[in-house]
Amino acid sequence: MKDAPKPDHVSLQSLVTRLCDGHYVIPDFQREFEWEPKDILELMRSLFLDYYVGSLLLWKGRRDTFESLKCQPLQGFQGSGDPQHIVLDGQQRLSAMYYAFAAPAVNAPKRRARYLYFIRIDKFVNDEPDEAFVYSWTRWGVNLLDKREAQFDQRHFPLAAISDQWELPSWFSEYRAFGRGSWKTPRPPSSIRPRRRQSGQLVRARSSESTLKSCFKTIR
Repeated sequence: MKDAPKPDHVSLQSLVTRLCDGHYVIPDFQREFEWEPKDILELMRSLFLDYYVGSLLLWKGRRDTFESLKCQPLQGFQGSGDPQHIVLDGQQRLSAMYYAFAAPAVNAPKRRARYLYFIRIDKFVNDEPDEAFVYSWTRWGVNLLDKREAQFDQRHFPLAAISDQWELPSWFSEYRAFGRGSWKTPRPPSSIRPRRRQSGQLVRARSSESTLKSCFKTIR
């Protein structure tokens, strides 16, 4: 068919931005978000390993359409949002991405704790994908999310950094500086207690930097 719509391609970073802006809403006839934390983890692994994760079917909506279909924001979304598209197929994947990338302060669906997602850089660099992607619901993960120096020292990249277009390049730049031994702890505001310096260095090999660049290329 000549007038058949052609699929649109979007980068992960652009998609996450649209998720954070509340562009996607769910009609009332869709089932609720049902994925478990391990399902979200598998999607993260597939995204960063450049596996095919399927396509999305979206319907460009209007205000009256959103109201008639009683559309709701994605699971965990906070704020008023700016609805643009009704999700006809892909709700589970979009909700999973929003939760892992943009909602670290929200408890997991049907859980009493937050689930935080990380990439273990040393495992990713050494081509060990089964060990490279992890999540945590413990105090360890919460503390790690709040301390960038600890992330560098333990070689864990927080996927929540992807939702901030300024945070992502900053994290990558400081990680490289830490690996060269030239990174300095940023001076915190006076209301924040200074972080305690931790020992240890990250992978210094040039191969690790090139592998990380390929990882972040997936994001962009």
